[in-house]
Amino acid sequence: MNAEFTSFFITLSLLWFLIYWVLGGVFFAIITVMRLGRLRKVRFSCLFSLLSLFVGVGAAYTGMKGAQAAVNDCLGQAVGNAEKMMAVFGCGAASIFGMFLLGSFVLTVGGFLIMVISKSKTKPWIVLDLDDLPEQAIPTENKEEHSNKSRFF
Repeated sequence: MNAEFTSFFITLSLLWFLIYWVLGGVFFAIITVMRLGRLRKVRFSCLFSLLSLFVGVGAAYTGMKGAQAAVNDCLGQAVGNAEKMMAVFGCGAASIFGMFLLGSFVLTVGGFLIMVISKSKTKPWIVLDLDDLPEQAIPTENKEEHSNKSRFF
């Protein structure tokens, strides 16, 4: 990537991330309320934020690469200044926004997968208090000894 496109790439990545994060978060909050499902909110929020970041950066990068190729092709066919101006804006914007739409589809599918992972019926990844575990998961020996201690400390 050229040095002059780096600032545009950073700005576009940040913009796509914020749009994905806010609108996707609202979308999945509505889905959760409508389905009346219980969800591990912290797990979902962390994973969805990371997914939004990666998809936003990926959509910006691939959109800019596609836009560079499309603009070069369109500029080769342009004759006048007006056609060159249309080639830069028309061909470049179509590729960038096409990748944005593809990224939003990937984010939606990924968000539903994260919802499946984050259901409250699944076991927690880290247990800090043995009182939170079901009875069958707590070892029967030394049960009173570990009652106030964390599993990891």
